[in-house]
Amino acid sequence: MISFITNLLRTVLFAFLLNDYLKSRYPKKYEELFVTVSYNLIYVYSKAQIFYMNIVKSVNKKIEETPKLLKLKTDLDLLLKQKNGQVTMIECIKNGVLCNDFTETDCDFTLYSRLDDSNSCLNKKIVYDLDDSIDIYEVSDIKFLLVEFKLGEKLYKIDLKTDTYNFYIVGNKFTKQFFQYYLTEILKITESADKFSLHIIDHEVNEVEIDFSDENDHILLEKAGYKLSITNKINDNSEEKEKE
Repeated sequence: MISFITNLLRTVLFAFLLNDYLKSRYPKKYEELFVTVSYNLIYVYSKAQIFYMNIVKSVNKKIEETPKLLKLKTDLDLLLKQKNGQVTMIECIKNGVLCNDFTETDCDFTLYSRLDDSNSCLNKKIVYDLDDSIDIYEVSDIKFLLVEFKLGEKLYKIDLKTDTYNFYIVGNKFTKQFFQYYLTEILKITESADKFSLHIIDHEVNEVEIDFSDENDHILLEKAGYKLSITNKINDNSEEKEKE
């Protein structure tokens, strides 16, 4: 490694000295050579740019003429949108699975993902109504100590925040549809989740057990807390939680 750096420095120094020598010893020839080289570089760059534009034009034409390629391009355009200088990834969820053939209005809900300030974790906003604002990604101050998903006799741990994603965003509603998505797409469990319950130990060490018996049941995340809108609560030891 040291030998490589030494040889590189010697080459750079030699090139610098040679350039200085030619410039001072043969100024006229040097100027002619400089002009010629500059012209050729500009010419090569122009030709390369024209070639690139022709390639792009041909590829776009091929895409427009091929339905499958056009559909792929459209899906990619829908998947990635740029808002306020930030790239937002959009995923549509239907019946607990990620949709490939989708429009946003056909989904149970839509996930809008945007990198946080560290550029390592995706803040995920859950959107059920397309009229809701998707420009504000405010991270909640709370974090549940435990969320367990009970399906039949089986228990599955729910992580709403990891090193790669974060669902603790103010305004996020955790519904039956959301947990079906989590089970299928994140835990990769194919078992039907028509009937299930949740066991939660919240940020204040209150224990809540919830039976999601209605499609409108949900947990609404706020800045410093959360609200329950649940038809059938199996057990709720929290005194401060509100039922809408």
